[in-house]
This record gives sequence, structure tokens and C-alpha cells, in this order.
Amino acid sequence: MAFADVSGLASELGTEPPHGLVEVLTAEELRTLAESLALAKQRQSRALDAAIQEALRHVPFVLRGTAELFLT
Repeated sequence: MAFADVSGLASELGTEPPHGLVEVLTAEELRTLAESLALAKQRQSRALDAAIQEALRHVPFVLRGTAELFLT
């Protein structure tokens, strides 16, 4: 397996992937896993942004800027 496959997964995980995982997955499976993690992080980030915006709707307009600073 290529180093790039492991480094891409390590980048998404924020640490080295478990040795056992690297041993059993093919290079293509490692790339797919890294891509899936990246997409999941993007979806999670969008959902969090949407939740913050929804929460800010309950804050009076004058205070929203300050509240947003605390939430982001």
C-alpha cells in the first residue's frame, strides 16, 4: 500500500490510523475511507452551522453579533 493512502487517512483522523486497519484494507479502501471521513466532516460542519444560525434566531437582534462570537 502506498504511503499517500495512509497519510490521507491519517490527515482525516488527526493521528495515525490503527495498524490493524492499515494491514487489512487495500489502498483503494483506505482512500475511500479517507474520502468518506472528509465528507462526513463537511456534513457535520454544515449541520453545526445551521444549528448555530437556528439558535441565533432566538436571540434579540441587538445581541446576535455578541452571541455569535460565543457560539463560533
